Amino acid sequence: MQVLKQADAVVISECIPNAFWKSLYNIEKFKTILKKPVFIYEVYWLANAPTQIETLQKNGDSSYERYDGHLFISPVTEIRSTPSPNAFCVGLLAKTWNLKPLPKKELIALVDFAQPGYEAYREIQISQLTKAGIAFIALESAYTIEEIRNIYQQVSIFFVQFPEAFGLPILECLCAGVQVFTPNSGWPMSWRLDIEPKVHHTGILPNCFTVYDGERDLLKKLLVFKENFNPIKTPLQVYNEFIQTYPVFYKGDQLELNRCLEFIKSNKN
Repeated sequence: MQVLKQADAVVISECIPNAFWKSLYNIEKFKTILKKPVFIYEVYWLANAPTQIETLQKNGDSSYERYDGHLFISPVTEIRSTPSPNAFCVGLLAKTWNLKPLPKKELIALVDFAQPGYEAYREIQISQLTKAGIAFIALESAYTIEEIRNIYQQVSIFFVQFPEAFGLPILECLCAGVQVFTPNSGWPMSWRLDIEPKVHHTGILPNCFTVYDGERDLLKKLLVFKENFNPIKTPLQVYNEFIQTYPVFYKGDQLELNRCLEFIKSNKN
C-alpha cells in the first residue's frame, strides 16, 4: 500500500462485469484507504454496453461511476462512445506483440474453440472447409501465448464463433494478416464502423472481414478466397487494411493518453 500511495493514480486491469461486482472487489473501500484516483482499463467502456449496465443494476452491483476514470481500446461496443472527461479511448499497442503478416506455406484456416450454444456454427465451418478442400486447425485444448500466436502466424483464415465484446484473437489474427470470417457482421461488436451502431445489431466491417450467410454462402466465399489467395500478398493486404482502419488498436492513441495524464494532474489532491 505504501508503494501505491506514491502513485498519482492506480489503474486496475480486469474484465467486465467482474470489475463491477461488489462481491468480488471492494473498490469503494480501496479508494477510501488509497485516497488517489482509481481507473479501470478494459477492452471496452461500460457506458458503451447498456445491457451490461442493466444486468449489473438488477443484481445490485456498481455501474461505471464506480471508477474515477476509464481506459479502453475501442470507442464502440454495443453503442459508440460519447465524449466524457474521465473516459479515454487509449487503444492498444498490438505492434509490440511481434505478430507479423509473414508469407504462408499453404492456405490453412483456424477454427476457434467451440462455444456453448453456438456449436452448430462451428460444425458448418468445418463441413464447408472440408468441401472447399481447405486445410484447417481446430482448437481443442490449452495453449500458451507463444503456441497460439505461432498458430496465428501459420493460418490465413480465422472464424469468429460467437458474439465478441472485442475479441483479442481477432486483433492478434489481423496483426498476422489473417482474414476474419464471421456469420454475422454484428458479432465483432467493437470492430463495427457505423457512426451510430445499435445494440446487438449488424454493422459495417472493412475488407479484412468476410461476412457469410449460411453454409452455401460460406462455401462460395471460401472458394473465392482460395482462388484469389496469394501466400505473400494476401497476408499483407489483410494487415494493411487492418492498420489503416484501426490504427489505435495497433499503436495506441498518444493524444488520448496525454489527455488522461492531464486529467490525473488536474485531480491531484
